[in-house]
Amino acid sequence: MSSNKERLEKKFEEEFARLNKEQQRAVNTIDGPVMVIAGPGTGKTQILASRIGKILLDTDTLPENILCLTYTDAGVVAMRKRLLQFIGPDAYKVNIYTFHAFCNDVIQENLALFEKISLDPISELENIELYKELIDSFSKTNPLKRYRGDVYYEIKNLQNLFSTMKKEGWTPAFINRKIDEYLASLPTRDEFVYKRKFREFKAGDLKKDKIEDEKEKMEKLRAAVNEFDRFQELMRKRNRYDFDDMINWVIKAFEENKNLLADYQEKYQYILVDEYQDTSGTQNRIVELLISYWDQPNVFVVGDDDQSIYRFQGANVENMLSFADSYKDSLNKIVLVNNYRSTQPILDIAKSLINRNDERLIKQWADLSKDLLSSNQRLSEFKNPPIIREYENQHQ
Repeated sequence: MSSNKERLEKKFEEEFARLNKEQQRAVNTIDGPVMVIAGPGTGKTQILASRIGKILLDTDTLPENILCLTYTDAGVVAMRKRLLQFIGPDAYKVNIYTFHAFCNDVIQENLALFEKISLDPISELENIELYKELIDSFSKTNPLKRYRGDVYYEIKNLQNLFSTMKKEGWTPAFINRKIDEYLASLPTRDEFVYKRKFREFKAGDLKKDKIEDEKEKMEKLRAAVNEFDRFQELMRKRNRYDFDDMINWVIKAFEENKNLLADYQEKYQYILVDEYQDTSGTQNRIVELLISYWDQPNVFVVGDDDQSIYRFQGANVENMLSFADSYKDSLNKIVLVNNYRSTQPILDIAKSLINRNDERLIKQWADLSKDLLSSNQRLSEFKNPPIIREYENQHQ
């Protein structure tokens, strides 16, 4: 055995011994699909690093054949730092990316295929200029057109809408269809129907004014959605792209060029996804494509629906449920509940709040329990409950 392998094995054994039973199970289960539901402070970065060490020790996999995807640059730095302490210089050979950085590398490695040699990323200033150009071109009948006050008031709304459309892979046709379905359903929705007699209205009557207001909002949304393709055309004329475009280009290339996809599927034998609850629809699609070659892929996702911060809650639960459903016959489901960051009173208060949310995994899976336990011995003596302090202003 080489001295480097011996060092890795010794370091792995030291770190592994510190893990609790469920963490050890997550590290040991290196084959097939695995989902780890890791509450706050339960040591998910540690198990990700330990699992990579386990893969390198127990298989003939090279560091460069492992892909770890996370949501933020800070996540990449934290993972690389932990891995460096754990396996040494080989940590720099493991592919740890944000989704955008991964897609950028795919494009850079296949420039001729993507035909993007002349394109540059759009600056923030150029982005605003393009939105102003778009708004200036609105017809007089466009419900988003303004003639007084801040005529560019809709810029922020349009930026958020178009970014969401790209992240979720939603086309204008798809959203228009959803708008039509929603408008058709208004008379059947409780919030648009009187429940009891009110003035001249009887129980069961429609709230016509409220329905008209909702229709007006939806027509504004429709008008905005229908400008999406025109904005993309303005970007192309300037030879510009944004980060959300990169992910969609790679998805399109993977779907249309099976040889390109096969190259990356062959390269990455083990795939780990951190902060899975925050992956968007298109980011999730990248993962699906990379693992689609195998019936039982070696994919390891770590997330916690209760910590979702980048997307509305229901969609995150849907992503995690969809993953679990895809591999329901072979999925290893592991829940980490030992919290090493907080005292038990803080965890109990947090639980009392989060339990009010109906869109949680524990309310979808009958066998799932997620009651966090304070497991840091240094914090065990602290029993004080949280205190709410209110101040009239920031200075106080």
